[in-house]
Amino acid sequence: MNKKRPVTFRPFKAPRYAYDKLRICRHCGQYTALGEDRCTKCGKDSLITVENQAASIAGRKMHTRLLFILLLTLASVYFGNSIEQMMLCGAGGILLAGLLYYTQRKARQNENLRSLNELLGRGIGIIKEGLEINRQEAVSVLREDDVLAYEKLRELSILLRGDRIARQRIALLHGFLLRKDMDLELEQLLLKDFEPLLAEYIGEIAKVRPDLIKDRTLRYVKNYEVEIRHMNNGMTILTGVAGASVRMKRYALLYSSMIGRYVQDLPKDRFMRLSKLIAANPHEPWNGLDQRVADIREAKYRWDPEVQ
Repeated sequence: MNKKRPVTFRPFKAPRYAYDKLRICRHCGQYTALGEDRCTKCGKDSLITVENQAASIAGRKMHTRLLFILLLTLASVYFGNSIEQMMLCGAGGILLAGLLYYTQRKARQNENLRSLNELLGRGIGIIKEGLEINRQEAVSVLREDDVLAYEKLRELSILLRGDRIARQRIALLHGFLLRKDMDLELEQLLLKDFEPLLAEYIGEIAKVRPDLIKDRTLRYVKNYEVEIRHMNNGMTILTGVAGASVRMKRYALLYSSMIGRYVQDLPKDRFMRLSKLIAANPHEPWNGLDQRVADIREAKYRWDPEVQ
């Protein structure tokens, strides 16, 4: 039997944009989404954010345009046929350079964004390669420090999506004792196929963080309800999810049929919550859940004034 142990995760804040996690090595061009100080490929201390790299590229392009205008101005002055013509060419060139400088300065933010789009689009293959190296690095430390491995995979999951990294994270979480105060997530870990470890994790989340049980999770549980029922603790998982779903009227209505199959075993507080929802919305289409609740109230809580 897998003995869960208490752990503490380092604080994690999801970035505003996924690319905020990306850094690039100015020396060899490798990308990384982890927080290492040196590039793992060349060993140089030359990692910068992709935004800074894009801004640097945009700045060089702007300087190149200005330099081109100045060179044309010098050439026109050099090849002028008279002093008057040379002065006119010089003044025109300086005016044109000034206008270009002002225009570029006003459009600098748009230029930076365009440069960023080009950088990310052009380097998509190299980015994927760098993220896969990061993933292998995270897995390599698993035996020595599974918490660190999970934290690295959590960082990568902002950019590296898919069932493989989600399964690895779920497997690691399976060995941890979950607490309400932990920085937990659920919908980012949902898989396309049925996975018993994910079902167990959903059951644990229903106990410690029922607020994380939302539409996608409820659809997953409904799709694989039969498989979950066949698990040793399947009924406990399904009852916990049913209890978590009565937090909101919308969930209780959408999944009323599924809730009805486990309402008999709901904890008292969850049963009372569902009972109040139905009483407050008697004309909603409860698909028989309202009658089921009434029958259980009469049979199980007949002498309980709190429920009645």
